Amino acid sequence: MYHLFEVRETVIAGIPSMEMARDKWERDILPAIEASRYRELLPTKGAGSRGGTFESITLKNGSTLRFMSGGGGDKKRSAFTGRVMVFTEVDGMDEAGESSREADPISQIEARGLSYGSRAISYLECTVSTEKGRTWQEYTKGSQSRIVVQCKSCGQWVTPEREHMVGWQDADDKLTAMESARFMCPGTDCGVLWDESERRELNAGAKLLHRGQEITDEGEITGPLPRTDTLGFRWNAFNNLFLKTSELAGEAWIDSRSANPDAAEKRQRQFFWAIPVEPEVYETTPIEQDSITRRKGETKRGKIPAGTVCVTVGCDIGKYVGYYLAIAWGAGAVGTIIDYAAFDIPSRDLPLQVAILAALRKKRDEFGEGWDGRAPDAVWIDSGYESATVYEFTKDAGTTYRPTKGHGVAQERSTPYTAPRKLAKETPKIGDGWHVAYQAAEKVWLIHINSDHWKSRSHQFLISPAGQPGSLVLYDAPPQEHLTLARHLTAERKVEEFIPGKGTVERWVRDRKQNHYLDCLMQACAAADERGFTVVTPAPPPAPKVTSREDYEKKLLALKERRGY
Repeated sequence: MYHLFEVRETVIAGIPSMEMARDKWERDILPAIEASRYRELLPTKGAGSRGGTFESITLKNGSTLRFMSGGGGDKKRSAFTGRVMVFTEVDGMDEAGESSREADPISQIEARGLSYGSRAISYLECTVSTEKGRTWQEYTKGSQSRIVVQCKSCGQWVTPEREHMVGWQDADDKLTAMESARFMCPGTDCGVLWDESERRELNAGAKLLHRGQEITDEGEITGPLPRTDTLGFRWNAFNNLFLKTSELAGEAWIDSRSANPDAAEKRQRQFFWAIPVEPEVYETTPIEQDSITRRKGETKRGKIPAGTVCVTVGCDIGKYVGYYLAIAWGAGAVGTIIDYAAFDIPSRDLPLQVAILAALRKKRDEFGEGWDGRAPDAVWIDSGYESATVYEFTKDAGTTYRPTKGHGVAQERSTPYTAPRKLAKETPKIGDGWHVAYQAAEKVWLIHINSDHWKSRSHQFLISPAGQPGSLVLYDAPPQEHLTLARHLTAERKVEEFIPGKGTVERWVRDRKQNHYLDCLMQACAAADERGFTVVTPAPPPAPKVTSREDYEKKLLALKERRGY
């Protein structure tokens, strides 16, 4: 409303789906406008004036409110520009669609303001989901500001959190819990209890403290502003004056006795205290996007590093878009990702099979020219989609090009990998988590890959010290150039969870649909192994055998302490 009416400029409203546009307008935005001094500027004709379905509303002062959703194609978000963007339900939009070659919808909508340069501004709001969600990531990597209030008793500036609402835990019933609850000062050696009027008075005098700053008893904030252009702050139930302490305690008392404690805990964290939900499973080899984007070598894109003895390429094929990733390998399986990109599959203009063949043949011709004149030694192409078409292409493309089939515990439409016990006429080559098998019906040699194993190996390559045997770096470029790649490579993670009757189970889970470069990387690394670039890493010491819930809880407690949960 500030930008629409007082600044009089267009606002883009980002929402997960266009079905929400009418609800957001009729339930949230329109009533606020009607209750304000700007109600006369509401349109009396045109889109939005009488309800119905609409994408934009033009007010009488000339400003426009334009809704953009996270769904649909990229073109839905590409033909409209604006300086101001306001997003709601951010974590629900933090993922690109399957047919999209561009970034996630939030980044696409924010790109509508690029022509405004540093004058562009985005507001993002959401219930906190997990630590990896867009909201928490923006908050922690921005100013990470917190609200502080000054206790009248001890004079300290403090931030009350969930554990500081006390008095309700041991109540025998909800009403007793509501009557007994108070917020307690978290100050050192204080612990005074605040009643509802004091809580309101404290919030009225609140201040905002940015990451790394301190505040004196006199209320003077000291320390420099964080080096960021993102103001990120959270407020919790203590600051929410729409609900009384008694009401908060009543909800907490009910949730503490819920038949589904996990769901109740999630509800308290998300809807009351703005705390990320703790994972129910734990990553065994965590890898962060930032560490990938900054992991660069000395050569530029498309350049072959000195000492390269092998180049492998992994490809992933879709209906509209294909992906490839090329790695140059030196002695000791020291690799550099020298190139990666998405490429068109013109299936909108041609039959699907014809379009895939045309796209693959075009890439074969481009790969033939090589990088610095060096053609690839192996190109492995995932045949999980349109298998027959990929087989047809590889039959005529030469021995450099091989179709592959990935197998993994969590893979869709796939089964766990099973290695042949011995060499045979139909399985002439067996490697580390891969083997070659003849497909008699299709008359093609297919490479079966243990996807879980090679995704783990690929992530290990990315966390091993750069330049050491069994390590990977990216071509030299600014970190933001590698952001899309990093998002793909971290779209899946290896986790460990306890399953009754089975003990500890490791598996790969997918957080985002856009994981194509991870599939390409996995294939390129496995192809290098087939070419003889194998690194034998020492096996870690065997973990204590976990057979009971008690053993598992002990192991998770040690893991939490080590990782700072």
